[in-house]
Amino acid sequence: MASCIGLVGWLLAVGLPVVASFSTKTTSTPIKLLTTHDVLKTTNVTADRSPHTINLFSLPPKDDKYKLPGEALVRECWKWKDSILGDGRDYFVPKPKALKAFQSLFLGMVIDVVCIDKNNECSPVEVILSMPSSDSTVRLPLSSRVDPLFDYSETCSCAFEVVECVALSNCARFETIFVLEEQQQQTKMDLIQNVTQLTDIAGRYLTAYRLQQQISSQRIKSSSLLERAGLTTWLDLPGAVNTESNLDNNLSDKQCSEIISLAQRLSSMDGALNLSSHLGFIAGGLAPRPNRPDREVIFRPYSSRDAHILLQLKRTVEVVSVVDREEDGLESGKRSKNSRGRIKTLLDGALSAGKAARNEDIVPEIKQLKEYGSDGTPPKGVADVVAQAAIEKAVQPSVESCVARLTAMERADDITQLRQRVNEIASSLNQDSQNCSRLTKMANELLHQPTILLREGKLSRSEIEDVIKSIEVELRSHA
Repeated sequence: MASCIGLVGWLLAVGLPVVASFSTKTTSTPIKLLTTHDVLKTTNVTADRSPHTINLFSLPPKDDKYKLPGEALVRECWKWKDSILGDGRDYFVPKPKALKAFQSLFLGMVIDVVCIDKNNECSPVEVILSMPSSDSTVRLPLSSRVDPLFDYSETCSCAFEVVECVALSNCARFETIFVLEEQQQQTKMDLIQNVTQLTDIAGRYLTAYRLQQQISSQRIKSSSLLERAGLTTWLDLPGAVNTESNLDNNLSDKQCSEIISLAQRLSSMDGALNLSSHLGFIAGGLAPRPNRPDREVIFRPYSSRDAHILLQLKRTVEVVSVVDREEDGLESGKRSKNSRGRIKTLLDGALSAGKAARNEDIVPEIKQLKEYGSDGTPPKGVADVVAQAAIEKAVQPSVESCVARLTAMERADDITQLRQRVNEIASSLNQDSQNCSRLTKMANELLHQPTILLREGKLSRSEIEDVIKSIEVELRSHA
């Protein structure tokens, strides 16, 4: 094992600051939100860029003053969500069939973000949506004012595919979560530094387009008997989601304007750390409510109404949609439909945070709020102190664990490649069965620490080749 220690002595952990990108104004709350710095004190984040990004888009609060653009459509979206996916009652009944139908509109979609070079900077100008199973496409300008000098011959593009998605719809919010897989870049520019911006645009306009299409469909059809009776809010009706329409490239000026306005109004965030923190706060009853922005956030761990979010999240986990790549074969390195999935890992982490925040053994401070029961509201000062304890003892550890699992998932292919290369080297040096067993055992010992560092995101891809060469030298010296 001495040689193993010598090998990893030079391996340094690389930490990359994560910038939160929750682009919305929310109501102020005395509860201290979990910051990137709080987590990075104990969690290292890899510097390697993954081909996958995780993005969340949230329907914004209503603007009662009607000063923000697209307000009419935002209100129609909330109304549609209440009617088709469930209304805003406290004991919200999830609708898995309707959610699956809605998610089918996103899964497998390819979003091409077209950019032009303006003063050596990447400037996105258009989004092209396409579905591999269909020949139809839709082109969405990023502005209602199209530059008359716009020349397609001078453009570049970056394409992403939605490989996982879920809609989080409950009494307080309506959010879509995507895992976007980078497909290709057709560019003379380096778009690597712009990937965060491009994935945000891709998911934002895809969400806005699909919602606007649902509203347009609802506008032209007459209300059903169930809708007029108000029964659709209680029934899980997947047929109420319009999944028959193909991508429509013949959008009217009004439709384009509505999509642009809604896309600009959506709130967004990206990254495992940010989403895990956000979902952990939701599960713990610690997050602001988009549909009730003026409602004060008070931590009530014994409230059956607030704890109902755990049931909603469990039902959401059950309907996460993942692209089926099983037919491509395992050699392609793609995930099969039965694999765990990144969104499921996020939601499982949120459930762990929500359960831990209400566990007296983990957060004994919550006992101070027990006297207020399920329906009572504790004093704000006391609730804030207890909430901070729940964040530190329940939410933050769950977030750290979730980010670690997601990091390990991203590095699985690197670990497989490392171990396969080293085992091939060990096999090539074997001359007899006894020597084969000894070198294989030594190779496994030498692989142990680099494997751990890769799984934790502390070893970059650029260092893998150096690790392999070092292990090869060590094995040859003992062959």
